[in-house]
Amino acid sequence: MSTCRCCSSADVVPVLDLGLQPWGNDFIKIEEGRESRRYPLVFSVCRVCTMAQIGYTVPKEVMFLQHNYVSGTTRQLRAHFESVGQDILGRVAMDRGDYIVDIGGNDGTFLVPLRDRGVNVLNIESAGLQAEISHRKGLRTVNAFFNEQTALEVREKYGPARVIHGAGVLFHLEELHSAFAGIKALLHPQGTLVAEFIYLPTMIESNAFDQIYHEHLVYYTLRSFGELLRRHGLRIADASLRPIHGGSCVAWIEHEDRASETAAVAELRRREDENGFGDLDVYRRFSQRVADLRTSLVDAVRALRRDGKRIQALGAPVKGSTIINYCGLTEDDIECAVEINEFKIGTHYPGTRIPVRYQDAVPPPDVYLLLAWNFKDEILGKLAAFRERGGRVLVPIPTPELI
Repeated sequence: MSTCRCCSSADVVPVLDLGLQPWGNDFIKIEEGRESRRYPLVFSVCRVCTMAQIGYTVPKEVMFLQHNYVSGTTRQLRAHFESVGQDILGRVAMDRGDYIVDIGGNDGTFLVPLRDRGVNVLNIESAGLQAEISHRKGLRTVNAFFNEQTALEVREKYGPARVIHGAGVLFHLEELHSAFAGIKALLHPQGTLVAEFIYLPTMIESNAFDQIYHEHLVYYTLRSFGELLRRHGLRIADASLRPIHGGSCVAWIEHEDRASETAAVAELRRREDENGFGDLDVYRRFSQRVADLRTSLVDAVRALRRDGKRIQALGAPVKGSTIINYCGLTEDDIECAVEINEFKIGTHYPGTRIPVRYQDAVPPPDVYLLLAWNFKDEILGKLAAFRERGGRVLVPIPTPELI
């Protein structure tokens, strides 16, 4: 990496090298027979602004024009989105002409309940498939990457947005500063940006190294995110932590000249400082724990295989690609991954020859490797009958556990 994505400093220190990896949503149809291209995946921290980041950028046109993720797959995520939407309507007084923009709104899952309550909505989504699904749901949809130019075009056509929402996208941005300049330009003078992101302190504390993949270019604490926002005349007014995705933050952001910071923001910042998230030591300890976790997980998988147990990956989330490739797991370890997302079925897990099959069409194994561990409670409930018959579930994060 040459310079920091946030502050352009050259003082960016690598702390965890996950090796050469495919980008995690590169699910290639089995019949194509081609291999995933691999790219460096190195997690680093800037000494100047404390922004955590990866160095190599896989072009956005490769990762986001065509991919297989749809956000309406899990009940837990749908419920979370409805909760955030209700919070928005409870906090923000929407006038008749106001509207809500969802940046990277995928298939429109977040916006549908708001639209159904009479709110004007707009989805800005770069992926063609997901934009088409959103459009078929009757949502006003712009199929484009969000940057300053897109924001200005949207403002020209629809006026300023009363609320801008971004869930799991504002740390994906190759054009980071252009996008936040666009948010500044598009946001109503009394508007609110609602940013949902993987919360770095929780990620580190949970050993969730699988959150590191090429789509995730930066990793926010409130302090580092606040530094990025300050450069664009924005400021965090309120924030809370949510359990979704293994630990996320929902931040409420306003124009800097009107934002009034709550005690909750100050307390989260204080805890970040107290726990050392502005220093390198906490990240170096994380790196060592990740190495230890890899050893434990590989040992557990191979011990089960020596005992003759059949193992399948339950789900094929993008984060699972980081686990499988970093641990060097192959089709000799995992016979297949099983999925309900029709767009991933009939592919190979990125970087491997592990096939992805339709879950209901495959006899269940002895052990499921739960790569979507962040939905553990929901999934374990669905597996009650499997477990009663003696089936077991291997959960890899925060430490390998056989349930």
